[in-house]
Amino acid sequence: MRICKKCFEPDTRPGQVFNKEGVCTPCQVQATKISAEEWERRHLELMEVVDWARKRRSRGGYDCVIGVSGGKDSTCLALFAREVGMNPLLVCCTYPPQQFTELGAYDLSNLVSLGFDLLTVNIAPEVMKTAIRHSFFKFANWCKPSEMALYSSIPRIALSHGIALACAGENPFLTFGNECGSLDGDASNIFTMNTLDGGDLTPYLEDGNTVENMLLFKFPDKEKWADKTLRMIYLGYYIKDWSLSNNGKKAIENGLKVRTGIEADPARTGAYHNHTFLDEDFVIVNNFLKYLKFGFGQAAQQVSDDIRHGYLRREDMADFVQKYDGRCDGEYIRRFIEYIDITEEAFWEVANKARNLDIWEEVNDEWKLKVRHD
Repeated sequence: MRICKKCFEPDTRPGQVFNKEGVCTPCQVQATKISAEEWERRHLELMEVVDWARKRRSRGGYDCVIGVSGGKDSTCLALFAREVGMNPLLVCCTYPPQQFTELGAYDLSNLVSLGFDLLTVNIAPEVMKTAIRHSFFKFANWCKPSEMALYSSIPRIALSHGIALACAGENPFLTFGNECGSLDGDASNIFTMNTLDGGDLTPYLEDGNTVENMLLFKFPDKEKWADKTLRMIYLGYYIKDWSLSNNGKKAIENGLKVRTGIEADPARTGAYHNHTFLDEDFVIVNNFLKYLKFGFGQAAQQVSDDIRHGYLRREDMADFVQKYDGRCDGEYIRRFIEYIDITEEAFWEVANKARNLDIWEEVNDEWKLKVRHD
């Protein structure tokens, strides 16, 4: 396992590529310092898309669909879409009641209060819970089916409502180095993201789950897009000040509530910022599992983004990342295993099996990464 020379991104992230100087893909992208000419080109490209979408405005009066959660990124996306002259229909694929936080509900309501129409997609709770349980046991990653439902809802709702443009947020390749193949604003291949497995439902078709009752997890056939009745873009690609911290600041200015008190303690959450994963807590458990598998969590990821955008210096944050990355309070684990109805022993059996022994070593009965964040 190697750590990027400029940030704390490891080369263990699926699809991550370091150059010969030991620098990760997102740092390489950021170092290019997008020129004024390139931003002008992106703006003109976006306005062509906006004009195309507005000419095909739906009967309901919408120009695009934007997938939202109510958090910082979706707040910025919705406001930006309105700034460039579009009337968006916001779509939120909500978490089950046992998972959705009061803070998430507040922030989603706040987004609507900014003057947007919102359509919610609610998956049958038992179907979602069964899929999450199987995803946890098979992949040590409970998020896969949730992400499938979230991302597939964007083009699905656009097609069903006759809306010509579907918008996701950030381009994962440019932001994280993920192997989802796009160097621009084209999101038509978003279903190829590592966690989405091409939209394959097979791993979850057990214990009563069927293709029929998991329809909302399934991506529409791409052939339906071939005649250009639908375009899908990464809207964040066209936003000049798009970043983790900038989005948080702008969303807070527009009413976003964030984590406070012990719920914002990095010793509990493993995170640097308090304006992330506001709508549910189980992702903290998933970040812990990711830490075991790949050697990085939210502290490393968030700090790295801020380093790339000039808000932090690597030398100042090494101790923080070393201390807090991958942390997950036992309370979050307890609530997660209660939700999917498994024992603590079963949880740790999966977690320990997921630990990557190529990057971890046991020293004096304590597991430590073989590489330090310094």
